Amino acid sequence: MTVTLVVGGDVREVQGETRNGSILVAPDALRQATGWELKPEGFCRGDICVPRSVLGDALVDDLVDVVAFGAAVRRPVAFEPAAGIAVLAESPEDLAGAIAEGVAPAFTLPDLDGNPVALSDFAGRKKLLLAWSSW
Repeated sequence: MTVTLVVGGDVREVQGETRNGSILVAPDALRQATGWELKPEGFCRGDICVPRSVLGDALVDDLVDVVAFGAAVRRPVAFEPAAGIAVLAESPEDLAGAIAEGVAPAFTLPDLDGNPVALSDFAGRKKLLLAWSSW
């Protein structure tokens, strides 16, 4: 089946499956979506490697459990197995420096008419961001 991975705002349709409430994808599909490559020593991206001993339940047969992978590389994951979708957020450590400097992460949201509006659309202009939630 096809599952949807959303990573850094990029939406990718990859081959995968849902099993026991988990979303599983091939290591190569995960590499293409996230840049993390499965090597004999563990998952690596650039000079950073997460050893296999830390991966826990991330490897299932020849597939990668996206949620367990997210935990291993310290990236929050929102997922819905019935819909076959997983969203991997940036790690808190990656965002901490930018937030401490007062830099908002890149995002795109719909306006009142449903048209996408990105924060970058207002580059070089002053911005006021308001957030509200019902919970």
